[in-house]
Amino acid sequence: MSVISLPDIRHDRGGAKPSADCETSLETGTGRIQLTIYYDFKAIESQWREFKLAAICVPDQSFERVEAWSRLVSQPSGTLPAIVCGRSETGDIQFIWPFEVTRMRGMGCLQWIGQDHANYNMGLYALPFARNATPNDIKTLLSETARLIGDVSVVKFEKQPFQWDGVANPMALLPHAQSANMGHAILLDADFDTLYRNRFSGKSRNTLRRKERRLRKHGELEMGWAGTPEERRALLDQFFMQKKRQFAALGIPDAFSDPRIRAFYHEMAALPSGADGALEAGCLKLDGKVIAISCCVFFKDRLSMLLTSIEAGAFSKYSPGSLLLRQQIESACCKGLNFFDMGAGDGRHKSEWCDIDTPLFENLIALDERGYLVTLPLAAETALKRYIKTRPRLWSLAQTIRRSVFGQRQAN
Repeated sequence: MSVISLPDIRHDRGGAKPSADCETSLETGTGRIQLTIYYDFKAIESQWREFKLAAICVPDQSFERVEAWSRLVSQPSGTLPAIVCGRSETGDIQFIWPFEVTRMRGMGCLQWIGQDHANYNMGLYALPFARNATPNDIKTLLSETARLIGDVSVVKFEKQPFQWDGVANPMALLPHAQSANMGHAILLDADFDTLYRNRFSGKSRNTLRRKERRLRKHGELEMGWAGTPEERRALLDQFFMQKKRQFAALGIPDAFSDPRIRAFYHEMAALPSGADGALEAGCLKLDGKVIAISCCVFFKDRLSMLLTSIEAGAFSKYSPGSLLLRQQIESACCKGLNFFDMGAGDGRHKSEWCDIDTPLFENLIALDERGYLVTLPLAAETALKRYIKTRPRLWSLAQTIRRSVFGQRQAN
């Protein structure tokens, strides 16, 4: 377990929402940094959008996604945003940390906005700062952030990549624990046929072609992207229904049952196609019936997969999800993208396609003595999950028990 304490933090706000932005300045190894905490997205929006163009950042921390999640999901439940911006003496932005403050066991907890529904969580960084920041710099800046916000006892940062686009993540300079899962991606080739042959044997390609032919015998097969916001929202509703049945069968709580979370994805789907944060929805239809769905986000030079589901029933044996995935990877190749990211977690389709593994880590930090009541159990839980998931027999047994005990209970 990796848990650190920063006992110099003092809580001076009593949990009340700050009435105005807070700022201070402090010396770091990268120079003097002016630190500002924003509680209103509008105050940082234009700078965030401009900074993102050249910053090292992941798709999940685009302004559109973060603002919508905070407004639709977090703030209605009492979780408030605290956007941290660090600037140099010349006023140039060095980093943006999209934080929010929630409550855990009655204590303030600092986390990434919407981190539970993100593939990856990471701040936005200017390249020189990311390369030159020291462990003491990050600890000092985080300590000062917590002091300015007040009433924060815990830091809980999840699913963070150790590096992104070849640049080390500064949060990895703090003590950390490796996550139970890792991310998976494909380095694309402009020639999809070459990529496909390199990933799959002739036998495997023939098997998938045979399944496609058999599926076509049952009706007209159609694959492609939804063309309008209305079509994307309709596909999302079908995705929610398919996942509800799938989660119930597996004995997993429905991650999309909250109407606020569904409203968030609907808003992302309503954005113009190609816009930052816009949710693109693709599907495979058989005689007009949707039997597989895959929703993605285009971001810079990559296509990031977010949501996938298939319709349970007689046609699932023909691997409709694999057929749709192949078509979407081909589409990404044709668009000249460099990466197709399948996100965190394991799956047979990921092991078959992906040639890039992205190890992830978590920071669990007690900012005062009370914080250990949260960080120690969380660290133990993370270590146990990682232990089970890295041992195939244990992981298979855990899945079997979950299906047999909780799956039947939820399905009835």
